[in-house]
Order: sequence, then C-alpha cells, then structure tokens
Amino acid sequence: MSGLRGAASIVGAGTYGLGEAPGLTELEITSGAVAASLADAGQRPADVDAVFCASVTHNMGSLALCEYLGISPRFSDSSMIGGSSNLAHLMTAMMAIATGQCEVALIAYGSNQRSASGRLVSTSRPDPYEGPYGPRQPITSYALAASRHMHEYGTTREQLAEVAVAARAWAALNPEAFLRAPLTVADVLASRPISDPFTVRDCCLVTDGAGAVILTAPDRARDLRRPPVPVLGAAMAH
Repeated sequence: MSGLRGAASIVGAGTYGLGEAPGLTELEITSGAVAASLADAGQRPADVDAVFCASVTHNMGSLALCEYLGISPRFSDSSMIGGSSNLAHLMTAMMAIATGQCEVALIAYGSNQRSASGRLVSTSRPDPYEGPYGPRQPITSYALAASRHMHEYGTTREQLAEVAVAARAWAALNPEAFLRAPLTVADVLASRPISDPFTVRDCCLVTDGAGAVILTAPDRARDLRRPPVPVLGAAMAH
C-alpha cells in the first residue's frame, strides 16, 4: 500500500438496519446504507462510477446492487473472501481511483442473516478429513486454528476470551451496536460450547445490517460537504 498512501479519501459513510431488520431483503438493507452514505457525502447515485459489493446470497453482489439501484458503473467488483471482503474492496477501489478507472467508488455490504434465520452451516465441500465430522463453518475452521495457536505458542483459553471481551467493550461505546452489556472472561468461559476451544460468546454475532462508504480522489474530495478522511494504509488477512 506504500505507493497508494493517500490516493483516495473516504467522503461519506452510512449504516442501516443494524441488529435486526425483519421483513427486509439483503438488497433493501444494503440500499438503505448506500442512501445514507451518499447523503453523507453529498453525492447522487449517478455520481457513482464504481461499485464494490460482496454478498452471501448473490454470486455477483455488485451487479445485483447496481441493478437494484439503477446505476451503470464503469468498474465493479463482487469478490467474496469472507470477512476480508470489504477491506479488499477498499484496496482495489484505491487502485482504481489512482489509475483513473473511476472517480467515485461505492463499497457496500449488507445481510439479513438474522431475520432470515441464517445460522451456521455444515461444510458443503468434499473434504475426506473434516467432512465426516460435520464441521460447523466458519467457527470450526477458526477453532482448529486457535487450537494450533495454543499448542505452538502456549496461548491460554483466558487470553482467547479477551478478544470477545475487548469487542464487547468497544460495542458499549457504539449506540448502534447490537449487544452493549458488559462481558467478562468468566462469562465467555462459562457459556455454551460451540467448537472446542470456543464457546458461543467467542463467536461472531449473527445480525442483520448494512454499511457503505464512498471513496474519491483527494482533489475531488476537497470540494465535498465533509472533511475528507485520507486512506493512509490498509492490509488484509484471512
């Protein structure tokens, strides 16, 4: 990212339906966040010429969103790499802006997984080593990685629980967070087991909601309604 430092700025952001959004589809929730982000940036849908959107229900998330919004961008990316998708899209959007492929990039993601009764699913890939045991993905994959980390580095169960405790502490500062009640290491360890060594309190919450950000080049960003937030660095891992 060193060559792209400051190549783009975030000029708008929005969320919609965080927590529970019963009766709304994934696209409806996502479009709500898109509308909020465009309003925040003082931009119109027609100003967007690049769309980045991952989806768990649409193979081509960005194309589905573009059709729903009635826009025709010059550049689109529907790459889905799990939790790293949106940050990967940020990096790709910066490259697209820096090379003149687009001027205004929309990055969005939404899900109605909670209200649509989406939960953990068993692996669907033919895997002779894990498949027979019915792993519950993605939790089981991370549980195996955590077990290996404990074996190699002596990481304790209490140290792993601190991740969930820290996440809840940050959530307590966010009025839109789904759960804000205090959480302790003891609470995490005493909760229902899911996939050893993890309990239910270690696991990511299953919620509805969407978020979107608007990126543009620094020279264009200076003329918009809000002070731009330059992107100085980014990285991803999964």
